Amino acid sequence: MYEQLYFTDFAVVFLLVVLWAIVTNRMGRLPFRSTEKQLKKSIKRFTVLYVSAQALVVAEFVILFLLGGYGLDFMLEKTLLTIPLLVPSAISTLVSFSTLRKITRHMTDELQANVTGVDRKLLTSPNFVVPIQATLLSAIVDCYTFYFVYPFELNVGNAALLWLAFALIVAALWFSQQRRSAQLMRTGYAMPATKRLIRATISFVCFVVIVSVWYSLSMEASVLPDHMNMGDMHQQHEKNMQSMSHSGNNSNNVDKISLTTLTGPQTEQVDQHYELVAQKQQVKLSSGKTMEAWTFNGTAPGPEIRVKQGEIVEVVLRNKDIEDGVTIHWHGYNVPNAEDGVAGVTQDSVPPGGTHVYRFQANQVGTYWYHSHQQSAKQVVKGLFGSLIVEPNDTPQPNTKDITVLSHAWQLSSKSTLTPSYGLKDTLDRQTIPAGTPVRLRIINAQNLPQSFQLSGAALKVIAIDGNDVQAPTQIENQTLFIAGGGRYDVLFTMPSTPVRLSSQSDSGTTPGIVFSETETNAIPAIHKNNPVFDPSSYGEKLQTPFTIDSKFDRTYRIVLDSRLGFYDGKLHALYTINGRVFPDTPSLTVKEGDIVKTTFINRGMDHHPMHLHGHTLLVLSRNGKPTTGSPWWTDSLDVAPGEVYEVAFKADNPGIWMDHCHNLLHAKTGMTMHLSYEGITTPFETGRETNNQPE
Repeated sequence: MYEQLYFTDFAVVFLLVVLWAIVTNRMGRLPFRSTEKQLKKSIKRFTVLYVSAQALVVAEFVILFLLGGYGLDFMLEKTLLTIPLLVPSAISTLVSFSTLRKITRHMTDELQANVTGVDRKLLTSPNFVVPIQATLLSAIVDCYTFYFVYPFELNVGNAALLWLAFALIVAALWFSQQRRSAQLMRTGYAMPATKRLIRATISFVCFVVIVSVWYSLSMEASVLPDHMNMGDMHQQHEKNMQSMSHSGNNSNNVDKISLTTLTGPQTEQVDQHYELVAQKQQVKLSSGKTMEAWTFNGTAPGPEIRVKQGEIVEVVLRNKDIEDGVTIHWHGYNVPNAEDGVAGVTQDSVPPGGTHVYRFQANQVGTYWYHSHQQSAKQVVKGLFGSLIVEPNDTPQPNTKDITVLSHAWQLSSKSTLTPSYGLKDTLDRQTIPAGTPVRLRIINAQNLPQSFQLSGAALKVIAIDGNDVQAPTQIENQTLFIAGGGRYDVLFTMPSTPVRLSSQSDSGTTPGIVFSETETNAIPAIHKNNPVFDPSSYGEKLQTPFTIDSKFDRTYRIVLDSRLGFYDGKLHALYTINGRVFPDTPSLTVKEGDIVKTTFINRGMDHHPMHLHGHTLLVLSRNGKPTTGSPWWTDSLDVAPGEVYEVAFKADNPGIWMDHCHNLLHAKTGMTMHLSYEGITTPFETGRETNNQPE
């Protein structure tokens, strides 16, 4: 519903400008009709357009009212911007129709040859003209701010300044129209075609000059810096912090520590050693389609890293021929900061011929994945990713079939559409499993977009979300599992004697999926439509957690996710904003070790945003104002859908400088990135145009 409402508003604010511009143009022609017959026809056409334009004004306020149903955050700033639209519109309705009635009353059934001077005077009076011009001006302001600005920091004080500026412009229009009306009276309302053409040409040239200057200055101002240090961002953005409704005490007297000292075990004996070589390689999908992928060890996805809890893991990354460099980020795994693998923040990207060593202790059990965090919007799509599975030390359930499903969407060429698949299987995969076998599916969504997964033919339990066990899961059947971009669900089912099918769908398309059967068969379970969506907020058994929605928090942040048109690094883009800003102008969330931090995510755009905080696990406290009631919902990739509001919390127990971004990597690439910075932590690494580090 919210998406449709947003899209409708997207269209209405544009149509308001178009229609009121036409109304204003037609209004300006009325005084120059030579006969009453021509004037009467023009007034009828004008009235139709005028009523239509006023209907759009009403529609805009209906939309505003409906947005209010999602909360004050979805309508406050728009209300402050749209109020100026109401006043001139209401005045023009009263005055303009009153003026038109006066004129039409002068006209009898036997129309006069010429339009009277009284009629012309009424049609050029400021009372008639200026309210309509003011409504057009209001519509332009509303449209410009909606498409290009949508100022997050707009408050009553700033809005008052906007209204004052608006009032001064309207006053200027009033006096200008008075002079023009008097001038037209003196010249007998004669305006030669040549003069009208000159006026129109001058207006058009002025418009082109203004737009060109705005375009050029905006493009130049958007160019990213040559060098940026994320360790300095929290100092540069103190004002931004205030705009985010931040609360808590900052301490400026903190010893400085470089994140390069925040490493994993360096001297202990390694339990598991892996080498991953990043290289280009031709790979083939199960359909026979081929592509040049960017691979680890010549395979895409890369090799599965499967270790036991408590083991010390060493991964040596070598770059063979990826020109722009690579890194490895351990998605959802809370490694020490120096091991996080973010180019320009925790390390430099590894150039061709280079090597980097990652070490960490596998303390977290569950399903995770790894991927490059250098040009990740490009490199992940091309294949630089793989699964990370950490098994518990205790004995697993006997005879359990453990299957990792890496769901991805491949781009076969620069111009091709995405091809969804499980691993390299873009056709229906068939696997035989004896009836009665417990089957654990570790589903990893390695796409940018959320995916809807369905298991047909068997009941299942959701036993883990983003690597975190669910307490007392119950069996569910014929429900859709909606998994965020970057998210993971572990599900368990018992293989029946009849076939079972796993399938999924996203905006990238439908994956044929996997059919599990006891014996080889051609039977394919049907995919059910309109299944209810699984709700993790009320699933499982509630447990005590370190903090709740009623806890006292050391820091609180309000994060508003949105989108608009604008310039980014010298190009016009659809930008994805955090509190109205794009990276690097998004502020850092500053904490100190031990803080309990609450963040409220508000999505008032029209896209899903899977928010991913590195180095920490979030506890979901509430969804759309309703506290969670099921098993504690711990997550690291939280899909915030359009119109949704989430309250989440975490403990600041892993010092460093951490990316906090939308894991639709295309969104992160065009602005939706910020950082969590611990007080006193610095980094020697830089990102920027003149560096080889491009974390998104």
